Amino acid sequence: MEQNELEQYIEQLQEIFLLTIRRITKKTTECEPKLTGPQFYILKLLHTGGKSTVSGLAEEMAVKPSAITAMIDRLLKQEYVSRERDENDRRVVFIQITDTGNRILEETLQKRKKILVKYLSHLNREELESLLSIYEKISRVDIKE
Repeated sequence: MEQNELEQYIEQLQEIFLLTIRRITKKTTECEPKLTGPQFYILKLLHTGGKSTVSGLAEEMAVKPSAITAMIDRLLKQEYVSRERDENDRRVVFIQITDTGNRILEETLQKRKKILVKYLSHLNREELESLLSIYEKISRVDIKE
């Protein structure tokens, strides 16, 4: 494929992808309980991976620790997470999801799933398999810069 043709595909894909993601994100963040995308992702990381440090979460999300700290503070106010000092090194603080956070995460997952079902139900099995296959293939690309 020529570079010019590839660039045209990229431009179309970017427009369609951004529009689709905006629509889906808008619907999923409108549902109650209200969690921002990053808050949802933090709760999901803590739920699946267990307790973590702020720097561990920052690394996982590819953001600065200061950005995570602000999000954690909001999650603490809502009692979705808790802080716990390491018994061996008091300088180390772990963040962990609370029972309330787990309940909110589960509610949010179910509501988001319903929204995604509405979108993806417009695709037939072959289209869904193609979409999944394409995303899996792209996710395996390791670009060294």
